[in-house]
Amino acid sequence: MRGSTRALVLTAALAACALTSAHADDTSSLEERMSYKDFTRLGLDKLSPEQLKGLNEWMKAHGGACPPGAAAVGVAPAAGAAAAGDHYSAKLIGEFKGWEKGTVLRLADGTAWEVRDDEPFIAHSAGSPVITVDKSLIAGWRLSVAGYNEVARVIPAK
Repeated sequence: MRGSTRALVLTAALAACALTSAHADDTSSLEERMSYKDFTRLGLDKLSPEQLKGLNEWMKAHGGACPPGAAAVGVAPAAGAAAAGDHYSAKLIGEFKGWEKGTVLRLADGTAWEVRDDEPFIAHSAGSPVITVDKSLIAGWRLSVAGYNEVARVIPAK
């Protein structure tokens, strides 16, 4: 494997690891775990079928865990490794229908989060799903909703 291809595979693997460890499932592939937007943004669509298959097999064999030293190269730690105050998980107060820039999601734990992404996400209606918010070294605060593959950049709401 050439140097630039090897670097792309390593970068994609580490980024995929950081984005998917919180939602790891031993039976699902990266394509199933990630939104298409994140999959292409991270360059995973540029991997050959053999490289993608190998990465999926590695993720399944390691339970979605990041390889040793991933944090040392600037990848956010897995969700379980977040320090207190860097990980929130609680039910949404009310019904979830998606988000657009400026949407404030209020959680049962008393926190509120404002969506900062420009791209809206429209979802089928869900009553009080579990919302998870993690602090990432790369992207600030990231919010995900149980049952959906989309992730939004958020800030604490006032």
